[in-house]
Amino acid sequence: MLKKGVRVFCLVGLFLMTFTVATAIPGVMEGFGGVVIGVFLLYCALIVVAQLISALYAVRMIIDDLFTKNVQKGPSKRIVLR
Repeated sequence: MLKKGVRVFCLVGLFLMTFTVATAIPGVMEGFGGVVIGVFLLYCALIVVAQLISALYAVRMIIDDLFTKNVQKGPSKRIVLR
């Protein structure tokens, strides 16, 4: 449960940091256009975070496979594709 809370906290923090940096630019973030830009940046941050999480998970699985004991597996079976 703690891992989920930390993950949510990090995601919210990334979103808030993105929006804070976007609003720090004077003149660009005024009016309705600024809201659209802010929403767009949040959407981009969501995509980046999702890709980063999946990439880190894949790297973790690769590292786990490298350091686990080599278990003898049975012979591979041929699959005929028709």
